[in-house]
Amino acid sequence: MTAFVGDVARTGLGTIDVIGARTNNLRDVSVSIPKGRLVAFTGVSGSGKTSLAIDTLHSEAQLRYLEGLSPFVRQYITQRSRPRVDRILGLGATLAVDQRRLNRNPRSTVATITGIDGHLGLLYSRLPAIGGDRATDGGDGHLMTAHFDRHTPEGSCADCHGVGGRWRAREDLVITHPELPLFEGASPWFAKWRSGEHAFVPALAEKRGVDLGRPWRSLPEEFRHAVLHGTGDEKVEATVDMPNRNETARMTYTSTQPMRGALAEVERVFVNAQTSSAKQRYLPYMSKQPCDTCGGSGYDDVARSVRLGGLTYPDLLEVEVREVRRWARRVADDLGAGQREVGEPLLQDLGRRLGILDRLGLAHLQLSRSAATLSGGESQRTRLAAQLSTELSGIIFVLDEPGTGLHPADKAHLLDIALELREAGNTVLLVEHDPELIARADWLVDMGPGAGRLGGEVLVSGPPSAAVAHPMSLTGRYLAGEGPRLRRPRRPVGDGTGWVELHGLRTHNVRAELVRFPARRLTCLTGVSGSGKSSLLGALGESVTAALNGTATDTVREVTGLDAFGWAAVVDQEPLGRTPRSNPATYSKAFDVIRRLFAETDEARRRGVNASWFSFNTADGGRCETCTGYGRTLVDMHFLPDVWVVCDACEGRRYRPEALEIRYRGLAVDEVLDLTVAEAVERFPEPRQLAETLGALHRVGLGYLQLGQSATELSGGEAQRLKLASAIQRGAASRRAGLVVLDEPVSGLHPSDIQQVVDALDVLLDSGNTVVVAEHDIPVAASADWVIDLGPGAGPDGGAVVAEGTPDTVAAADTPTAGFLRRHAAGLPLLEVREVREVREGARR
Repeated sequence: MTAFVGDVARTGLGTIDVIGARTNNLRDVSVSIPKGRLVAFTGVSGSGKTSLAIDTLHSEAQLRYLEGLSPFVRQYITQRSRPRVDRILGLGATLAVDQRRLNRNPRSTVATITGIDGHLGLLYSRLPAIGGDRATDGGDGHLMTAHFDRHTPEGSCADCHGVGGRWRAREDLVITHPELPLFEGASPWFAKWRSGEHAFVPALAEKRGVDLGRPWRSLPEEFRHAVLHGTGDEKVEATVDMPNRNETARMTYTSTQPMRGALAEVERVFVNAQTSSAKQRYLPYMSKQPCDTCGGSGYDDVARSVRLGGLTYPDLLEVEVREVRRWARRVADDLGAGQREVGEPLLQDLGRRLGILDRLGLAHLQLSRSAATLSGGESQRTRLAAQLSTELSGIIFVLDEPGTGLHPADKAHLLDIALELREAGNTVLLVEHDPELIARADWLVDMGPGAGRLGGEVLVSGPPSAAVAHPMSLTGRYLAGEGPRLRRPRRPVGDGTGWVELHGLRTHNVRAELVRFPARRLTCLTGVSGSGKSSLLGALGESVTAALNGTATDTVREVTGLDAFGWAAVVDQEPLGRTPRSNPATYSKAFDVIRRLFAETDEARRRGVNASWFSFNTADGGRCETCTGYGRTLVDMHFLPDVWVVCDACEGRRYRPEALEIRYRGLAVDEVLDLTVAEAVERFPEPRQLAETLGALHRVGLGYLQLGQSATELSGGEAQRLKLASAIQRGAASRRAGLVVLDEPVSGLHPSDIQQVVDALDVLLDSGNTVVVAEHDIPVAASADWVIDLGPGAGPDGGAVVAEGTPDTVAAADTPTAGFLRRHAAGLPLLEVREVREVREGARR
């Protein structure tokens, strides 16, 4: 197939020339990319955009950088470790922000990700010494940046060691329904055997003549206090009959001792729990109480007493980015003559970083906001802000779908920033699906024609008008406003519709006495970035899960309307695994079936091997022990980032030769893992369990993924769609209805692929389940059965339900989302008619 190739020589700034790229699904791609331009890499999901822009260009630039720094590196970087490409000419230094490197460090915050914490630490440690407004009884001792880092000995609170508080059991979480008897629904803690102290409660009740069959709230106050807070020195004798580890055996003994009380017992078993999963069992009965000494900030008295611009360092971290910008301007205006030399450069760079956060739609975030609490789009844009804050020139910026998680009203700022980078003499490579952003690029590299092994070719390398003129370019059709529109028959919401209701909602910026979601319908949460969509979605999933488990949460006072529900699934964009051994086949359990199929072959029986022998996690099995089934080994680069290189022993195949000799339907086990989901669907029409699992993966638009593709290489959207496939299977198999919540389920998808995901959501609805999504995609919102629009703004200006109802009802409201819904309903093309005509005429010329 011949690609349209435009004239790149006229730019006068040179080109990046890729010759013979074969990384992942690329098919011997050769293309010239103009420097000093905004270049969009486009194509259907899985067509090879990321493989070319990030896995080839950026990866090669990284390796060249490492090799240039240290000859020590060269012994580890073999030809197999490099992207599969013959040559790349004109490639300079690159900075990349992709969707696959999510920060798991619990200490990471908006301030640390963007480097703003370093600027603030310098300002607070330097300016007061020159004449700031320090208010402390500790004298004018020498201040260091460490005094403003709660994770250092100098900066952490002496009592809580920087944690900010401790987990404490709460009475209202232990006793959730005081109108019921203690062992008959009043307490989820006493509903199951949690500890040996349970047996002492009936003994105490008998001793004090208390009827446990009465509602908890009607029991004597002294008894209730003893159950919760202990009996002090009073001993209680009880016969304890508890299950042993062997489920068929029990252990009985008699003991006489004081009762600790349920609250102390919850905290005791929580502290003694050895694993994070074990601790999770007790968190529903606890909440984090702030430290009395530091008020929950985690900082020592120095950081809590030094003031700059009227605020202490911990106070400043708790205000929003927009307020920090005002604070920085105040401090700059009040600098004394001796402070200017130190303060002005720091404040200028700080202002630039804060300004980029604001323009990327993140002004509503607090600097102390934990990375773990950010939505997928917020997380990526926060990391993007850190990269874009540089004043470097001549850099190649590689941005992987930066429009993810942005409301249409917020995208103009993102485009402006990209154009400013270009004007500063940089090259901006944009991997993007959004036609609004693509249409304004200088150059377009359109990949296709299909996904996976059906893609990997350059259809168009030229201006956007060239894609419009290309008959095989789906991207071009959407640029011209002629792409297929999303179609979904809405399900009516009427008098017979049930409702899931959240009462007394309090989470982040969302405050509401009642929020309702129609049961067995598709509800879409809309609103500008930061309006509270992810917060509301998270509270819904958490509170419904807790209610089904008989526990309570801090965020919602009560959940009603769950009589027909039996389960809930939160389908988020968190990574599936931390190691390359995790992949779509292992996550979906398809690999369990595949391993059994290999174990049932004649050759496997002859060798006496079972299914676990083919597992990556089994030592002394068939896996390669050099890389323990990774296919790659991690090289410790000491002061540089660690590097994954292809395993020399197995050459990336993950297994020892004897395992690869066993074949099923003509394929070795590593060859099965190399199949795409679409290919596996054709290869394995049976057994039924495997076919259904593969079919669910294909249904959510992941047909192009390889079964063995490392989970660490998946985007947040791909990880989410894998979880959606699991939810579909669960929904089909469960006898009771469930609730499925999804945060931006179509992020990272080409417009032509969104139909598949929406159809998959309807499969869940067909099984009687309820689906709630938070989404910026206007066609998805317009196709929903019910819309809840949050706003009116972001942060403290958001968090309210400003409109709700059918999409047509919300479209009639006066909100930012409503305007875009009206435009969509009117069938207006993405580009104005005049622009479409000019694009086509340009293509003909």
